Amino acid sequence: MKKQTQWQQHVKAWREMGMCLADYCRQQSLNAKPFSVWVLRCQLKSSMDKNAPLEIIPVQLAPSVPDAPAQACMMLRLPHSEELELSAAVSPRWLAELLQCLS
Repeated sequence: MKKQTQWQQHVKAWREMGMCLADYCRQQSLNAKPFSVWVLRCQLKSSMDKNAPLEIIPVQLAPSVPDAPAQACMMLRLPHSEELELSAAVSPRWLAELLQCLS
């Protein structure tokens, strides 16, 4: 079976299970970074198939309370209510490269 097909099946299974990305990756012994890339690829393909416009909205992560530690993760909300949970430690450069690769 092709790797692309395997990743797509994982993405489908993850969506059906409704669990967070990190938990699914731990359960399936998957690396979260490549899996998150495939989640976005599948989402973009789905969005393009439905002619839904893709919007990138700039955000700035900041603690809700001054001097409070930053949250451990961030959530990207994609069209059609899909969500992608990423570690807040993900480098902005990596995220920018990911989005550029998917555009």
